[in-house]
Amino acid sequence: MDNNTWFEVEDPEEYDEEPWDFDEVELTFLATLRTRAASWRVPWASSGVSRPEDDSSLLVWVSLLDEERSLTLGEWAVHFHGGHFHGGHVRAGKVSDQLFNLHESPERGYFEASGTAVELAVRCADWFERLLSRPVVRAEWPTAAGASATRWEFADTGEALVISRGVPADGTPPAHRFPVRP
Repeated sequence: MDNNTWFEVEDPEEYDEEPWDFDEVELTFLATLRTRAASWRVPWASSGVSRPEDDSSLLVWVSLLDEERSLTLGEWAVHFHGGHFHGGHVRAGKVSDQLFNLHESPERGYFEASGTAVELAVRCADWFERLLSRPVVRAEWPTAAGASATRWEFADTGEALVISRGVPADGTPPAHRFPVRP
């Protein structure tokens, strides 16, 4: 849908770190994921490839943004643990911190799977595509001070992504709802 590239590899040398050495299985996973992503019919989102701080996995992620407000609404990641072509596993879900640890609850999209690099990449690509297809809205409630209480949420479920200021807890509907994605 866009000319942006999905899942570009970060350059650790920018941070005075050693370059990553991805093995053949990791490169197969990444190539399959990118091939699937190239056919997605979703709005582009920031994405990347690196390793977590402990170098335990190949890490791929997407970030949902409200570009109008320059605000990150959430990040979702996959930790691919390769090994060999006949078996590996992934852990995937919503990111819980800056180290790309995951919220390990199904309510946050968490899942684990085992299989070949290609099978896992296809499953993860489908998972990312479903996530990126979900509509996001910004709900606003005016306040007496003239500012707005704001909640960004998935429009299909109402799941809050980010809350700013004092959103009414009494169920008062927002005065405005603005589409953020797509």
